[in-house]
Amino acid sequence: MILYLYFVLYLLLCSCVIRDNELLKTQQKISDSFGGDLSLKTTHPDVEGNITFQSIFTNKDLNFLITKGLKESPDWHAKLAKLDLAISKNGYYTDDSKPTLNISTGWKAGKEKTKSTELQTSRIPEWGTTATYNWELDLWGKWKERKKESAKLIKAEKHILEGAKLKLIYSIAERWLMACFLKEDLAIMTTQIRNHNEAHILHLHKYNAGLDDNISLIEMETKIKLQAIDHNRIKQDLETCIIQLGTLLGSPLDRNLSDIPNLSSLTLPNLPSLVPSRLLRGRPDIIAGQLTIYAHAHRVNASQLNLYPSINLNLSGIGMSSDLSDGFEQWKFSGGPVIDLPIISPRRRSQLRIDEASLKMIDLEWKTSLLNAVKEIETATIKHRSNVEDYKISQNLVDEFIKAYKIYNLKFQAGLTSKIDLIQQINRLNETKRTSLIHRSKYWKSFLFLTEGLGINWLD
Repeated sequence: MILYLYFVLYLLLCSCVIRDNELLKTQQKISDSFGGDLSLKTTHPDVEGNITFQSIFTNKDLNFLITKGLKESPDWHAKLAKLDLAISKNGYYTDDSKPTLNISTGWKAGKEKTKSTELQTSRIPEWGTTATYNWELDLWGKWKERKKESAKLIKAEKHILEGAKLKLIYSIAERWLMACFLKEDLAIMTTQIRNHNEAHILHLHKYNAGLDDNISLIEMETKIKLQAIDHNRIKQDLETCIIQLGTLLGSPLDRNLSDIPNLSSLTLPNLPSLVPSRLLRGRPDIIAGQLTIYAHAHRVNASQLNLYPSINLNLSGIGMSSDLSDGFEQWKFSGGPVIDLPIISPRRRSQLRIDEASLKMIDLEWKTSLLNAVKEIETATIKHRSNVEDYKISQNLVDEFIKAYKIYNLKFQAGLTSKIDLIQQINRLNETKRTSLIHRSKYWKSFLFLTEGLGINWLD
């Protein structure tokens, strides 16, 4: 009677307890981190609509390669399989909340030893069937919290997968753009070598005619050798880049480079004028971190509720057995509600403390990752702006050298300058074009890094 009264009092007290909702506190913390209301979205919210990779990078060749990579990349499909595995593990959190029914049936045969004779005697085979039923009533919503935790973790895995997709598409884009740069750089270098060889022949003629010294000839030959080394290096880098791109795509690429355009032929992209913090909310790793925090908040709630009483409906031993010698059957039945009263439960309270500490740790780690993401974007923005200015300056130099070349060409046509001087001016122009091409490549690279940092992803 005393135990019964205690149980009733315990239930009344538990029903009056207002549970400390960790989820609400966590949501508020995350909203405060962004300076306002925050909703979990899989897209990138802005004033106009959704910003996607395809809306910024409109080159059909690049988008075709990315589509190919998402279809054929073994590494990407391995990550998809990992997500399927995570979804399959979801049952670990939900199965225990559902009623379970197990039935077993079979034959049994053997020998027995009697006490009277100590002799082994054969027994006629027996058969039997047994069933067990078990169900824990979710009085306080513990299993509901567990299911919510599981659902959040699955969503987090999906966004982790989105992060992997983000990494894949930008890796493909970076390698492809690098191939475009190296192809054009190799073409410029090939022209440079051809022009220097022509100038070398002219210097050689002048030297043989006694109109030039040996120093100029040696300097020209040295420059040709150095350019040959650069040419081989660029060619090797280009071949390596093509191999790396093929690995990302899941199949080797044709090395004739016919499908790879020059970098200068690609229109330079511009990022829409948007608030970076709003775009940051669309980063897969940021969203995954949020969902992980929410999942652990649900876990804390479940651990709190695990301290409350629970009722388990248990029915077991329902079955029958039969000895075939006389057809005798036996029926057994046992079961009923089992009440769990965790009056003193150090293990459960310890688990609650562990879950609370884990939630705090994950929350702090997410805030650190958020700060790092902001720093990453700010740094990328500064670098990109610098690269934009450098490219503009280098392009202005190219324009000035083009003007100078036109003047030299007119003077050459008029017989006022030599062919060697004209070739030298062409080479200076090409060197300036190479410098501008390098800055153009840096422009692209920093822009890719910035858009990746903002989490602008591929839209299937």
